[in-house]
Amino acid sequence: MIIFKPLKSAVYYFAYFRCMQSKKSTPWTLFILLLLFYACKNDEPVSSQEEEVIGGSAFSFLEKAREVEGAREKIEQINKGLLVVKNRRDTLLPLLLDYKVKNHNKLKEYDSSLYFADSLINIAQFQKDTASLAKGFYRKSRINEYLKNQEEVYSYNFEASRLFLAIKDSSQAGRRTLEMAIAQNRLGDFTGSQETATEALKLLDKKIDSVYLSSAYNEIALVYHKQKLYEDAASEYKNALRFSSSTADSLSILNNLALVFKDKKNYPDAILIWKDIVGKTDSDDKKARFLDNLTYAKWLQDPSFPAEKDFLVALQMRNEIPDREGLLGSFDHLSQFYENTDVGLSTQYSEELLALAQELQNTDAEFIALKRLIPTSPLPQTRIYSGRYMQLIDSVQEAALKAKNTFAKIRFDKERKQQEIVGLEAQNTMQAMETRQLRTRSWIGVLAGTLVILGLFFLIYYFRQRQKKHEIREVHKTESRISKVIHDELANDIFNIMSSLEPVAPIPVIDKLEKIYLRTRDISRENREIDTGEDYVDYLKAILSNNTPDDSKLIVSGENSVNWAKLKEEKKIVIYRVLQELMINMKKHSGAKLVAISFVVKNKTLNIRYSDNGCGTLWNPSKKGSGLQNVENRISSLNGKITFESEKGYGFKIDMQIPV
Repeated sequence: MIIFKPLKSAVYYFAYFRCMQSKKSTPWTLFILLLLFYACKNDEPVSSQEEEVIGGSAFSFLEKAREVEGAREKIEQINKGLLVVKNRRDTLLPLLLDYKVKNHNKLKEYDSSLYFADSLINIAQFQKDTASLAKGFYRKSRINEYLKNQEEVYSYNFEASRLFLAIKDSSQAGRRTLEMAIAQNRLGDFTGSQETATEALKLLDKKIDSVYLSSAYNEIALVYHKQKLYEDAASEYKNALRFSSSTADSLSILNNLALVFKDKKNYPDAILIWKDIVGKTDSDDKKARFLDNLTYAKWLQDPSFPAEKDFLVALQMRNEIPDREGLLGSFDHLSQFYENTDVGLSTQYSEELLALAQELQNTDAEFIALKRLIPTSPLPQTRIYSGRYMQLIDSVQEAALKAKNTFAKIRFDKERKQQEIVGLEAQNTMQAMETRQLRTRSWIGVLAGTLVILGLFFLIYYFRQRQKKHEIREVHKTESRISKVIHDELANDIFNIMSSLEPVAPIPVIDKLEKIYLRTRDISRENREIDTGEDYVDYLKAILSNNTPDDSKLIVSGENSVNWAKLKEEKKIVIYRVLQELMINMKKHSGAKLVAISFVVKNKTLNIRYSDNGCGTLWNPSKKGSGLQNVENRISSLNGKITFESEKGYGFKIDMQIPV
């Protein structure tokens, strides 16, 4: 597939950007993109320029665009940057588009400017970027300014100003408002222009907007001048001079001020200004304007002044530039100058003034030419000129009324649209609030239900734990009561019987009774009341020592690392009983010569390890004796864990973990 490369690149770029611009790309657009991509890829080797696009970033291309000189070169770099951007959410995309529009304007490629300005607006709306959206509308106003669509200039600047105000950028809002005023002035809505320029003054910043402040005052002065309010116009021109920041602007404002003096017939002041500024400008068109105005003021002041030479010099300069707008002034002044001395030349310049005014669509100049020609022309021509004159009066009045109504309608429509948007936003906000309230109520309900369920679980857990504690304490009380009964009743009865039989009974019988008595006393001691107070650890070590055979050695470690004071009473009881049970079990069955018990607290768990070097046993978890079963049950009552380890001939080991 062979496609002419420049055409292929252009179509590829257009299709690519339409994909970027659309929220949902059409299948045809995507198809064209893929087709052209593979055509580019397969038919031609990759050029160094294409390699640059592949290897570069959008930001680097934007920087290159700012560095290169020509507008065309800048656009080429921006195009590369746009091709690199893969995501419509990329914040560099509005910057690239704005710079592209600006440079298309420089090349007077207004169709391209409009297309990419619309793209900028769409992307800014998608990204919800108010600043870029305002800039997009401003760019559209500039394009329409070049195209002389003043209504569109006003409309887009109105939108831009509103958006800049929304982000609290009053300076930019003031600048856009000033351009609205200028558009109104150009279409003849002088009162509206003055009001809008006054609004701009309130928004502009005196520190950074001196150029725009000067322009705003100048705009207000122009309106006063057209309304023949000369004093007010002069005052506003002087305000404009205060904020003027360049010589060129100052000279233009001084020229306007001199025109006010001239129209007031204050010729000396007007002449003084023009004499001063005519030699201060390097611009040929301004030099011609100042010279022509100066000569005209001198001639008005003194009709005998030889003005012809300077009028013609100014005319020649304007022809050479050429300055077609300026030629209107020269034709007007020459027509007046020759009016009383050479009617033919006066008529000739009036006709040239009329022709040029009609060509440039300058209504004011056309009025002046017709007023001069009507009295001096033949009757048939006079009728034509008079008809045109009346037609102009009607059209000017109609245009002024239309302009005023148009701008008022634009403002009204925009404000109503904004009110509708605000109303919709308020409605959406209310709906969102109601939705949030419903969601909040739902969450509150869920949370309340969850809290109730958690509360129930907590209560169940709490009562179970309390029941376990109660059971442990009841067991301890029962053991203590049994111990007391055995000691106070059974052991004493056996001792009394043994004492009464000692004189008559055989010695073996007495020995058996004594053994029974000793066993009863040991059982009583094993189940007696446990001291869980401050002396608990000493009490524990004592019971361990008492249950250690004389020929065995007991090693206890880590008992002082445990904060026994914070340990709950029922846990102390269980630990005591468990270790007591293990020592008794060792004494009866193990024959161990060495017993080690260690205490370690780690991760809120008390680890107790018991080990001996006794005979051990072939361990079978399902055949635990009643003693070890008691040990396991007691540890389980505390939600603890226990592990038994034993092998015949290798002793016995137990690991216990109790939460603390």
